[in-house]
Amino acid sequence: MTNKAKETARRGYETALKQNDYWLRRLETVHMLGRDPGEIVTRNERIDAVTPQILQDVFKRYFPSDRSTVVTLVPAAAAP
Repeated sequence: MTNKAKETARRGYETALKQNDYWLRRLETVHMLGRDPGEIVTRNERIDAVTPQILQDVFKRYFPSDRSTVVTLVPAAAAP
């Protein structure tokens, strides 16, 4: 992530922490997935841990180049 994207994510997280609905949704999710509720407050650390290399690896995993389609758009011919 770029620094700008990380800062945007941090600000959104800081705002969300002040909302009861955020806590309700996050607690429901960690309960449903059987995860530790303590991970809710580690989001900034997880944001900081994202590197360009990690993003490239994830992108390559989910969007392999051998399964991509290239599309070329050309302008339509002008009407007479």
